Amino acid sequence: MRLFSVGKLVGDICPECVLAGPAGAAAKVRAFAAGRRGDAGAGPGGEDRTSWERRMEKRAQSLEGTASFPLAARQAAVRETRERR
Repeated sequence: MRLFSVGKLVGDICPECVLAGPAGAAAKVRAFAAGRRGDAGAGPGGEDRTSWERRMEKRAQSLEGTASFPLAARQAAVRETRERR
């Protein structure tokens, strides 16, 4: 599933995050960012570390502001996780 903020693509979201719901997905994004805070140097792709952390927090806030994911996205996430088994 792709994440959009005001019509602008801001990233992709994994099926497990879709199934966790917006609050669960936001928690996973924050946990991922927290796990990377100890890494030295620039963020992924050579991006400035503080810029990357701000972007991750903005994604988490965007997810929290979502009431729920569309039914089609939840169904696709279920199918994708079933196919992996």
